[in-house]
Amino acid sequence: MSKNPLIILLFLISCYVLVAAEPNGAVLYRNGKRLGRHKVPPTAEHHYFGYLEGPAWENKYSAFRIYIDKDDRNALDIIGKYKEEAILQHFSDPSVDVRTVGAGGGSIAFVPQLTRALRVGPESAGAEPGPAAYLKGGEEPTVCDANVVLGYLPSDVQLGGKMAIDKAAAERAVQKVADGMGIGLMEAAEGIIKIVNESMFGALRLVSVEQGYDPRDFALVAFGGAGPLHGNAMGILTQSWPVIIPPGPGVLCAYGDATTAVQDEASRTYVSMAEDLTPEQLRTDLEELRDRAAVSLIADGIPAERQEVLYQADVRYAGQAFQITMDFTADELMEKGLALLTDRFDREHEQLFTFALGEDHELVMIRAIVRAPARQIAEVAVGQADASLADCRIHDTRFFYEGEWHDAVIYDREKMHAGLVVPGPAIVGEMDSTTVILPGYEARVDEIGNLLINPAA
Repeated sequence: MSKNPLIILLFLISCYVLVAAEPNGAVLYRNGKRLGRHKVPPTAEHHYFGYLEGPAWENKYSAFRIYIDKDDRNALDIIGKYKEEAILQHFSDPSVDVRTVGAGGGSIAFVPQLTRALRVGPESAGAEPGPAAYLKGGEEPTVCDANVVLGYLPSDVQLGGKMAIDKAAAERAVQKVADGMGIGLMEAAEGIIKIVNESMFGALRLVSVEQGYDPRDFALVAFGGAGPLHGNAMGILTQSWPVIIPPGPGVLCAYGDATTAVQDEASRTYVSMAEDLTPEQLRTDLEELRDRAAVSLIADGIPAERQEVLYQADVRYAGQAFQITMDFTADELMEKGLALLTDRFDREHEQLFTFALGEDHELVMIRAIVRAPARQIAEVAVGQADASLADCRIHDTRFFYEGEWHDAVIYDREKMHAGLVVPGPAIVGEMDSTTVILPGYEARVDEIGNLLINPAA
């Protein structure tokens, strides 16, 4: 069975924010539509996390209050009292579902005096003064220092060929944790790494298991400067194989920004029952949005014939406080009708919540996304075609894993070509990152230079 890559990085939680005045029974409008006389919900403290308020806003409203809603996290409602009437404007924009976790290389490990239990983060040493091993003035034990002590970040090989790291300084820092818990240095360092790995695993569960997905059905992509250090361990926790380490993992985000497709979008609140719509009516409304979204691309010199169009509809069951976004094309809509959206929504809803109603589908919002084709980029040669694994070897090393020292080899990734298999225990170094391959696992180089880590056969 083929697997889809599940890309894990930092995740940003989007919130639903309600900005409301105290209308005291004034007439309430929503997007210009009169809703009648309403009061601010008397049980606001039950429905909302909290609020902010102020005397005026954009010279339009005499008072407002901001509530953060617990249920609907995809929209922004603005209500303000103006000339004794309350005006509500509804906005809804696409957002990326991102989860954050304090598990960076600078996260500081400490032992509270009260519990004597090891903690890692959220306080960070940051870039300045940074981990103790960087010799920039940092003295507190960090995740990076623990990796140095364990040998995952080799102290005898300069990072990127330019930056030296000091193992003795890292050991002095981590020794504080060991002394605080009354354990050995290596046990303390391994404990720091295990705790931070479990923290990242918790974030992975939020975007997999808790959204109805089995992580074993996905591959795991580890990137960023330190992601490949922990990638193999995260694969073990999630049982997501292979663990994919892309070329240049430390600059992957910058690479994506430089090569991303130009796009714009237009959306509108729809709030219509699917049974009251026809495919032709929906297509007409979507094409209006398409024309609006295409304006900026045409202004940038991208003609309509070079533009790609994707449509989306946010669908829910009538009365629900959340919706699921469905992607589709105009051809799919005309071929299958509204059943394209309702059937797909039912399947997605059942996957997420174990049931589907099969009726009363409501289209809350529609949007058109217009993009230019992705730019072609030059192919990069992968490694040296005639290099053997021995040719890629830098030198021997060892690292500490599961209470034991393991002899390992450090390899130069720049020399590795497609087809090479690196058996663990091993460390693969490159300019912007370091990959750890644990005992009992191996990494194969694929055609485009990815390292694919799997359990050894």
